[in-house]
Amino acid sequence: MGTNFYSAVPSASGHALSALAATGGTRVGVHLDPIYTWARDPDPARRVGLVSGGGAGHEPMHAGFLGRGGLDAVCPGEVFTSPHNRQIHAASAKVAGDGGVLHIVKNYTGDVLNFAIAAERLRADGIEVDRVLVDDDLGSQGQDVGRRGTGATVVVEKILGAAADRGLSLPELVELGQAVVASSRSLAVAQRACTPPGADRPAFDVAPGTLEYGVGIHGEAARESIVRPELDALVTRMVGELLDDLDITDAGVLVLVNGLGGTGDLELWHVLAEVARALADRGVPLRSAVAGTFVSALDMAGFSITVTAVGDEQWLQDWCAPHRTAALPSPVPADMIITGDQARQPAGEPSPWLGQLADDVARIREPLNDLDRRAGDGDIGTNLDNALQAAVRRGTGADADLTADLHSLATAFAEDVGGSSGPLFGLVLGRVAASVHAKGSAGAAEGLRDGVAAITRAGGARVGDRTMVDALHPAGWDGKSPRGALDDDALTAALDGAAATSSMVGKRGRSSYVGDKAIGTTDPGALAVVVVLTAIVERIDGRRRDVRCAPSSPN
Repeated sequence: MGTNFYSAVPSASGHALSALAATGGTRVGVHLDPIYTWARDPDPARRVGLVSGGGAGHEPMHAGFLGRGGLDAVCPGEVFTSPHNRQIHAASAKVAGDGGVLHIVKNYTGDVLNFAIAAERLRADGIEVDRVLVDDDLGSQGQDVGRRGTGATVVVEKILGAAADRGLSLPELVELGQAVVASSRSLAVAQRACTPPGADRPAFDVAPGTLEYGVGIHGEAARESIVRPELDALVTRMVGELLDDLDITDAGVLVLVNGLGGTGDLELWHVLAEVARALADRGVPLRSAVAGTFVSALDMAGFSITVTAVGDEQWLQDWCAPHRTAALPSPVPADMIITGDQARQPAGEPSPWLGQLADDVARIREPLNDLDRRAGDGDIGTNLDNALQAAVRRGTGADADLTADLHSLATAFAEDVGGSSGPLFGLVLGRVAASVHAKGSAGAAEGLRDGVAAITRAGGARVGDRTMVDALHPAGWDGKSPRGALDDDALTAALDGAAATSSMVGKRGRSSYVGDKAIGTTDPGALAVVVVLTAIVERIDGRRRDVRCAPSSPN
């Protein structure tokens, strides 16, 4: 057995459709020989049955699109394999209306051939049939067989599903579907290939630091491998190429950002935000947008962007029409209101000290995250970096004193960083800032002790619990005696306290959930404390130190 749970199943599509029958209630019916599934409760106004299909491995397409406002029947093949014409013929005969049957076909050789043969058989049976061929993939443009059918299939099936429920005839649906296809282009990228059933490795290799640009949905590599750019640059390129291949008018565009199976919703929403930005930069109105996994390629780590130029306002109404399917998108017209966008506010000037600390933290962000992944949730480096970036954006001025910088840093941790580390750091630094303001730099150690007491009251952590307190407490106390200053002795004690956490079992915070699996790894929160305290001591005495460098592997 390979890495897929389903690799030993003889018939992936049949097995999955048995589950569909269990979850579909009264809306979905499943026929196992030949395999197809149909909608049991079509809209009474529908005159034409909509039938689609293709290889398994693209879920939720197409079986998830059954129902009112969607498809009438679906014919799944095995993984990445077209359905055979017997399936298509039987499914089409089952759902044919008095106006006939419309086949929605993705442009792949097996799909085109088997749907064409089924159509001939249906005509011989006296059933009127026609076809809409989806060929939207920009990554395969220029081939003799034409572009592949990919993400725009979702747009076509959603719009045609609503149009069919409005009672359109077969010729009207064909005309509409062909127009939507002609106005749609898609482009997909991947950073990891899918793993086919029964295999123990991905279908193709992607070199570190690169992307496959223009992949297909059947596990195919792209014709072009590129050095992986930042997301904004990648999306700008993709959107630009899609728009350049379409006739864009003032009516604007519909957008579908689609996951290929191994990309989470959070990443897809980031992609969609960049698409909206790229469209705005080009002056193209965004009429409606959705993001999610609709056409997967098993577990491929990547995404596709589909852009459809709106050719008629009715398209938008059909696109946004309600439906009763399990997985078609439920779009709404775009009407964005975004408030409180700090990123667009003019940034102030940070002090040289704050800017240097931000640069130092950025360099150790990933090593700290790596340590955190070994002992918890993997975000301490990111949280520390986010706080420093927020403090830099606020700006304290080139001539800011230590109090102003500490206050800015405390505010950034308290107000801009979530989780537990941000508020706790904010509490400590706030107390240090207040004490320094009242007593000068000599008050830093006293403020640190006040801060440790505050976070102990708030979070309950004590020395020995494997948290930031294991570094903070010895920095403020020399044994049982309070330290008179934050100095090298305090930093050495803090670093020793952080190092001691590698032999501890966590009792509080992130590492408490992994038990003795964290033993051997230094607590990253305690190391983060050493980094920040070192910077404060440097600011006090003006001498640069090397102790700020956090280890990148377990002690």
